[in-house]
Parts: sequence; C-alpha cells; structure tokens
Amino acid sequence: MQAVYCPIVNSIAMKNILSLILITGFSCCLYAQDAMTLNSRGYHQAKKGNYSRAIGLFTQAIALDEFYSDAYYNRALAHSKLSEYELAIADYSKAINLRPHFKFAYNNRGADRNELKDYAGALEDYTRAIKIDSNYTRAYFNRGNTYLQMEEFEKAVADFSKALLLDPGYSEAYTNREIARQKKIAAR
Repeated sequence: MQAVYCPIVNSIAMKNILSLILITGFSCCLYAQDAMTLNSRGYHQAKKGNYSRAIGLFTQAIALDEFYSDAYYNRALAHSKLSEYELAIADYSKAINLRPHFKFAYNNRGADRNELKDYAGALEDYTRAIKIDSNYTRAYFNRGNTYLQMEEFEKAVADFSKALLLDPGYSEAYTNREIARQKKIAAR
C-alpha cells in the first residue's frame, strides 16, 4: 500500500510540529532567562554581603538550568566567603566540568584548596589556570603564596617575579617576593 499525500493533513501536521518546536524552544528560553535573572539577583545579594541569600538564588538558578556554569561559579564564591571551602570546591569543579577553560574557577578552587592545606591540589589548579592564560597574574601570585607556605622559596620568588613582570604595580607581589627571599636566606 502506498502512502497518500494530502496537502491539508500534511500542512496541519507541519504546523503542529512547528508549534511544538517553537513552544519548546520558547520555554527553554524562559527557563534560561529566569536562571539568568536569579543568578543576577544572587550576584547583587553577594555584593551586599548576603551570602546565604545569594547561595539560595544561585541554587534556584541551577535548578532551572543545570548547565549554567556561572551560577555554579557564583555559588562557589559565596560558599568561599562563608568559609565553606568543601562546598565551594564542589561548585568550582562543576563549573570547570561545564567550561573546561574557566581559568577563574581553577584559580579560585586552588585558593580554597590552599585554605584546606591541600597544597598539591592548589598548585595543580593554579598551574592549570596559567596554562589556560599564561598572563594570568593572580594565578602566579597565588601559586607563589602556596610555594611560600610549602617553604619552596625559589619557586615562590619565581612566581612573584612573574606576577611583577606582568603587573609592575602589584605591591603585594613585591612584599611577598621579599618575604620569600628573606626566608630563603634564613633557611641556609
């Protein structure tokens, strides 16, 4: 049996399919917009220091769009401000999984790992951020601080010097480089 082509039936079917595509696409856009709005509201709460409220808004944004890397990243920043480092690390990791070249997430996850004395993990994250952007001054500075804490003074001096090469006005890098140099001399 051969299929019969009927322009009216096929036209109605096509309109239904197009309507479904438009409605589905539109609702996805609505969810995305709502997630963006919630993320923005969370960001403003965090700027005011309302980190718990911000976390709630970022969580709502993530519930609407589980692939929204910025919401995970922002929630991680808020957790970090509350010294909830394990939660922050988990959210930075999720943001990195969604955006593998997210240098800020690597750098900040490194800072939180450093807070937990996971120096090897911190160094790995800073190094990854530097591989993504070889001019990322803050990652060199942070890695230098971790080396300083680990008493690897030569490596600390090298990273602080690189940070200063990239940003000659980075006063904290001058201070920490001098501390590393003095500790290196004292360790002899």
